[in-house]
Amino acid sequence: MQLSKHALHIKLSAPVSRKLGAFWSWWIGELRDMLPPRVRSKLMPRAERVYLELDGSDLVVSQGGAQDKKAASARYSLEHPDAGAVTLSAGDEMHQRARQVVLCLPADKALTKTLTLPLAAEENLREVLSFEMDRQTPFTADQVYYDFSVLARSAAQGTLTVDLVLTTRRTLDDLLARLANRGLFPDLVTVECNEAGSFASVNLLPVDRRQRKSVTPRLVNFALGSVAVLLLVSAAALPLLDKRQQIEALAPLLETASAKAEEAHQLRKEVERLTANSRFLTDKKQSSLTVLEIMDELTRILPDDTWITRLDIKGSELQIQGQSSSAAAVIPLIESSSILQNPSFRSPVTQAPRSEDERFHLSAEIRGQTP
Repeated sequence: MQLSKHALHIKLSAPVSRKLGAFWSWWIGELRDMLPPRVRSKLMPRAERVYLELDGSDLVVSQGGAQDKKAASARYSLEHPDAGAVTLSAGDEMHQRARQVVLCLPADKALTKTLTLPLAAEENLREVLSFEMDRQTPFTADQVYYDFSVLARSAAQGTLTVDLVLTTRRTLDDLLARLANRGLFPDLVTVECNEAGSFASVNLLPVDRRQRKSVTPRLVNFALGSVAVLLLVSAAALPLLDKRQQIEALAPLLETASAKAEEAHQLRKEVERLTANSRFLTDKKQSSLTVLEIMDELTRILPDDTWITRLDIKGSELQIQGQSSSAAAVIPLIESSSILQNPSFRSPVTQAPRSEDERFHLSAEIRGQTP
C-alpha cells in the first residue's frame, strides 16, 4: 500500500514540476526580450559557455553560446603544473555571472549505466542509487561522484528508467586540482559533449566546489516578475475599486430616490383611495335605475285598460297598486320587461265597485338593483 502512495505522488507531482520549469523558462525569455538591447546586454548578457575537454594529456578549450556550435580556441598541457593561468580571450573574465565553464569527461574517465527501478524510487532517487551503487557498479557510494537523469517513466508497469553517470573521486579530484593550477574552475562536470555544444544533463561536480554565481540576474528576473504580477493585480483591482467608489457615491442618491419613491407610492395609494370614495356615490347612482326609467318601462309594457294608482320603490323591490280589465294579464307583461323580474301578487285581486275592472296589488324585483 505504501508503494502505491509513492507512485501516485510521483505521477501527480512530476508532470507539474516539469510544466512549472517550462513556464519559468518561457517567462524569463519573455521578460528578457522586453528589455532594451543596451540594458539587456548589461544586465542579462547572452549565456556563453566555455568547454574544457581532455585530449590525452592536453586540455582543449572551446567557446560557444547557448545556441552556437562550440569552437576550439586554445590547447594547453596539463602535465606542467608550473604553467601559467589559461587566458580565454582578451577582455573576458572566467567567472562572470552569465558564463558557464563546462568540463566534459572522456568516456574512459566516466561510467554510464542504464538502470530500471521501481517507480516509487523517484521520490528519493539519489538515496536509492547510493544504496544500489555497490550492486550495480564496481564501486561504493563513498568512492565515486555520481549523478543521474531520468529517461522514462511507465505508470502502467510501475518502472523508472534512469541513466546513472559516475566517476571515481580520485580521478575527478586530481583533474580538478590540475585545472585549478591553470586558473580554471568548472561550474559543471558532465559527459557526452558533442560538436553542437550539447551534453548529458548531469553534473558530477561536488556541491561544495560549485561556484556561486552572482544573483543579479535572478534578482532582476524576480523584480521584473514581481512588477508584472503587481501590474496584473492592479489592472484587475483598479476597475473594481472604481466601481466601488461609484457605488459609494451613488448610495446617498439611491437612498434619497428610494425615500421619494416610497413617498410617491403612499401618495398614489391615498389618491386611489380618495378617488374610489368619490366614485362610490356616482357609481351607485349610475348603477341604479331612476324612477322615470321605471315609469317609462311600465308605461310601455302595460296596456291602455290598465292604470296605476300607487307606485312604491324600496331598494330593489317595486310595489304596484292599480286597476285593470284583467289583473292576471299584468303578470306576464311585467315578466317580459327587461328591467323587472319575478312579479307576484301581494294580495288577492278584487272587483272594483261600480266597474268591471279588477284591483290588484303586486310586487316585482328591479334587475341589477341592490337591496
